[in-house]
Amino acid sequence: MTEEGEMKQTWKKITMGLATACALAAATVHFAVGHAAEAQKEGVLVPILMYHSILKDPQRAGMHVLSPDTLEQDLRYLKDHGYTTVSIQQLIDAVYQDAPLPEKPVVLTFDDGYLNNLTYVLPLLEKYDMKATISIVGAYTEQAEREDDENPNYAYLKKQRIAEMAQSGRFEIGVHSYDMHGQQTRKGSAKNKGESTGQYQAVFRADTEQCVALLAECGVDANVYAYPYGAISAESEPVLKELGFCASLSCREKPNYITKDPDCLWQLGRYNRPSGVSTETFMQRALGEDTK
Repeated sequence: MTEEGEMKQTWKKITMGLATACALAAATVHFAVGHAAEAQKEGVLVPILMYHSILKDPQRAGMHVLSPDTLEQDLRYLKDHGYTTVSIQQLIDAVYQDAPLPEKPVVLTFDDGYLNNLTYVLPLLEKYDMKATISIVGAYTEQAEREDDENPNYAYLKKQRIAEMAQSGRFEIGVHSYDMHGQQTRKGSAKNKGESTGQYQAVFRADTEQCVALLAECGVDANVYAYPYGAISAESEPVLKELGFCASLSCREKPNYITKDPDCLWQLGRYNRPSGVSTETFMQRALGEDTK
């Protein structure tokens, strides 16, 4: 081969090498950009755990009753695995004010307003430096005021106790309806069959305003609504927004991705914590670790 031919072969190899390198670089950039865009689209994964009553009596353990020891195992698991508890308000701030969230955020929620949440949960939150959201049923608090019997085995929170929990800095207080949790005339706060939109929204507004007013007496300005039984009607959301609420909690077991879209704060999914399931099994499912 002539000297000129060898030079042509050499340049051909160099050109092909550069083309290959450029192609690989372009593919890498495309993958990185695509991956980043997908991550931005999905947002920050925020699992929400749903608890109810916390009792020591093992005979009462069930779908909505957990022992203090099991709750502590749950909190220790979260701590050991690098999770940081956040409030719903922090999620709201992340959406509206671009406030940063910790690397592995998780929300603890407690429904119904049991006194035992103060008795057993608060000391554990303080021990593990955590926070939680408790959603109050206003009628149950009024019942506690009338009965004036603070037995953690069955009592609900009185107004003074709600104020104490809010002032502790460990609890965020939400609305779980005023009196739509135990009604027999409808499923939670959902719209009844045959009920007009106007009729339903008037009933829903009045009930919600009554609970908001009760919590205001406790020094609480609530902006998160937990739907009783997870029964949701689309017509309720405009009412909540008009009343100043920024987020709502469902009972649907699904992951949440917090983005810059305010819609991501509505009907947030939660994983109910029952008895009879190990901490590891429950947490791996609720936190999405069993899919990794």
